Amino acid sequence: MSNPDPAVFRPDRERSLTFRGKQILTADLKDGRGYVSMRSLCDAFGLDSRAQRRRLLRQQSYFAPYTANILITTAGGPQPSLCLMASAIPLFLTGVELERIQNEESRSLLMSFLDEAHTVLAEHFGISERGEIQFLRESISRMVAEQEIFEESLTKKVEAELAELRRAQEDKVDQIRAAFGGLRQQVTRLEATAGPKARLTPEHMGQLRQMVAALGGLLQEKGVVKPYPGIYMDITRMTGVSRTEDIRQEDFAKVVAFLEEQIQRLTTGSGSAGSAKPAMESSGI
Repeated sequence: MSNPDPAVFRPDRERSLTFRGKQILTADLKDGRGYVSMRSLCDAFGLDSRAQRRRLLRQQSYFAPYTANILITTAGGPQPSLCLMASAIPLFLTGVELERIQNEESRSLLMSFLDEAHTVLAEHFGISERGEIQFLRESISRMVAEQEIFEESLTKKVEAELAELRRAQEDKVDQIRAAFGGLRQQVTRLEATAGPKARLTPEHMGQLRQMVAALGGLLQEKGVVKPYPGIYMDITRMTGVSRTEDIRQEDFAKVVAFLEEQIQRLTTGSGSAGSAKPAMESSGI
């Protein structure tokens, strides 16, 4: 199955994180979403990047909204790279087939990750011990029914086994948490590095509308018909978004400067129709 969105995006920002001596490459798009290069992720975990790419593309019915082709800077220059949204990385890693991993260190790390994911989900839904305890109770009931004469000794034996089982389970969970701690920190860093960016506040939007209204009124006085769509098109094109509601706060000053320049051109001695060229061109004038 091919990627349903063949467009290649140019990132707004690129970063590199070090994990186990390998570089994991990340990219932020204009809409604020952060992505991770699949090739660098597979290299960091010792996975076959081609096989994992095929698996990701086979599972596009779920992962399609979380994948994108992005120009990533490499030693050979910017190259299109299949990337996965940072928040989807933990779920994607749970689908890795351990049997196909030849490197023992990589297999051990991912097995610890799967055990941790299993434990965390079970704790979240409150079922981590329910099945195990039920099984042990049924076993005890059968043994008591069959060997009533040994009830006292059997009960003591089972209680001792339960205590040992709980201790072993606690030790195993501690080992899993210790082994997975580094991986979870890296995922957290990925999410923090590639997280969403702040959008314009209502106050920003109000100021923007006032300036657009002022510029539009001046353009109409100069004979431009319906100038507002063109003005908004210039603004969104400048900031790399499809809607003004998606403009980031860090781009607000640039938008204000652009609008002020257009208004100043129209209100000073050079206020001809040609002096508002960007907005008028977008309006089809």
